[in-house]
Amino acid sequence: LQTFASKRIPVRMGRPIISITFDDVPRTAMTNGVPILDRCGVKATFYVAMGLSRREDSFIGPEEIVELSRCGHDISCHTYSHYRLNTGTAQSMAADAQKNVHELCQLLDVTSIDHFSYPFGQVNFKAKRLLGNNYKTLRSSRPGINQVSTDMYLLRAISLYSDRFDKESIKQVIRKAEHSGGWLIFYTHGVSDNPDAYSCTPEQFEWLLDQCKSSKAEILPISEAYTSIIANHND
Repeated sequence: LQTFASKRIPVRMGRPIISITFDDVPRTAMTNGVPILDRCGVKATFYVAMGLSRREDSFIGPEEIVELSRCGHDISCHTYSHYRLNTGTAQSMAADAQKNVHELCQLLDVTSIDHFSYPFGQVNFKAKRLLGNNYKTLRSSRPGINQVSTDMYLLRAISLYSDRFDKESIKQVIRKAEHSGGWLIFYTHGVSDNPDAYSCTPEQFEWLLDQCKSSKAEILPISEAYTSIIANHND
């Protein structure tokens, strides 16, 4: 899968980059996660599925999305309906994503949404090819650091889930990113004192940000990280 429909760019920065991202965006990411981001002076990327926002009150709605954007956070695409590729088609997934982009562009008064993450981490060759025509990066849930020759259409990321939260493993992957000059992406969904299987606690999230802040890395949202990597590549 990494070989086909790829967009490979060398990632070897003088200073490594860390990005913090949220998928789906439950309200707890806004109520509990954003205040921690603010205290740490960190901007994050929020991969929004507008269909979830309109269908379920447990996810952030249009007003919160506008507020996040106004405060300097990235708003990116996660399809409209949180599309499940393994029971659908790549063509339908791409169309669903474009519906999401259209609504987000209208909501935020912008002309494009340039970054995407695969719902459920589900991806195939056709999806990569079709979505790659519309976005600068496509983030997966495959673990690892983006370094050396990186496929921008299959970005790797590390999950932040409470029941699998391993401090030593996180310290180790940050050290590896420092050594390689790579791009390390973390992702979660909500931030709650009673987290579900796809979220973390406020204490875990704050501990992670403290580790990132004390590292040698620059902490950037996906759009700024991508711009920095492209500029470094073109120098």
